[in-house]
Amino acid sequence: MSFRKYLHGQALVESIVGFSFVIVPIMLLFPFLSKMTGIQHRAQEAAHYTAWERTVWKESRPSRFPSRSGLYIAQQTEPEVAKSIPWRFYQKNGHKISSDITTDWSWNDNVHPLLKHQVFQGERSNTIVASTQDEPVNHDEYDRFSRESRGGRLPGSIAGAVGQAVGFLSFTGFSLERDQFYRTQVTTNLEKHYMAPFNELDLSFSNNSAILASGWNAGGPMHVNDRVKRLVLTNYMDNGVIQTAQSLIGLIPFAKEIRPSSLRLGHVDANALPDNRLCTYGTESCGG
Repeated sequence: MSFRKYLHGQALVESIVGFSFVIVPIMLLFPFLSKMTGIQHRAQEAAHYTAWERTVWKESRPSRFPSRSGLYIAQQTEPEVAKSIPWRFYQKNGHKISSDITTDWSWNDNVHPLLKHQVFQGERSNTIVASTQDEPVNHDEYDRFSRESRGGRLPGSIAGAVGQAVGFLSFTGFSLERDQFYRTQVTTNLEKHYMAPFNELDLSFSNNSAILASGWNAGGPMHVNDRVKRLVLTNYMDNGVIQTAQSLIGLIPFAKEIRPSSLRLGHVDANALPDNRLCTYGTESCGG
C-alpha cells in the first residue's frame, strides 16, 4: 500500500515539474512563436511581390523607346515598388489597397495586431518588427525591413547561347533587355523579447525570390515596329536610291507593282489582323 502511495506521489511531483518547466513556458511562448511565423510569412510574400512586380513595371526605359510626347510606359523604380510593401503585407486587415497612397504610414498605428507583442516587461504591446536604424522612424515605410532587388542575365549554358544569338543580332540594330532575371530579397528583424532565451537572440527572417521577366515587352506599337523592322532584311533596302529605282521601273506598264507605293520594302504593321478577325461577330459570315 505504501508503495502505491509512493508511485502516486511521484507521478504528482513529475506532473508539477512538467507543467512548471515545460508546459507552462511553452504555452506562454506560443503567442510569440505564432508572431514569428507571421513575420516570416509576410517577408516571404513581400519578396515574391517585389519580384513579380517586374512583370508589370519596368525599372528603366526599354532600348530604342520612341522619344516622342504622348508616349507612356509602366515604369517604377525599386524604392517606389518597395514603398507599398507595408501597405500590402504589414497593415491591419480590412483596409483597401490603393495604388495612390494619400495618407502617411505609421508603424505604431497601421501595423497588424499580429505584429505587436509585449517586448518589454511591464509595458504595453509594441511593434515586434525591429527598426533597421539606430533611431526608429515611425512614419518611414522602409524603417522595419530591408530589401534588395537586382536584375541580371539568366544563368546557365542555354541562357549564354541565347545571349550570344541576341548579341549577333545586335549588328542589325536589334536589341533586347537581357538583364531581366530579377532576384529579390526581403529581410525583417525582430525586437528582443524580455523572456529568456529570446532576450539574447538576434532573430532575423530573410526570404528570397526570383523571376524571369520577358525581355520582349514593348512600349507601344511604335516600339514594336522599330524592333521588328530591324529583323526584316528588306528594311535595309528602304532608302532613296532603291525607291528611285522602283519609281523608274514602275513607269513600265506591266511593272506598276514595283513602285514604292505598292512594294513597300521593310514595311511592318503591328496592328494587322486576319480578315476573319475584322468581321462583325454574329453576322451570317462571322459566327452567325
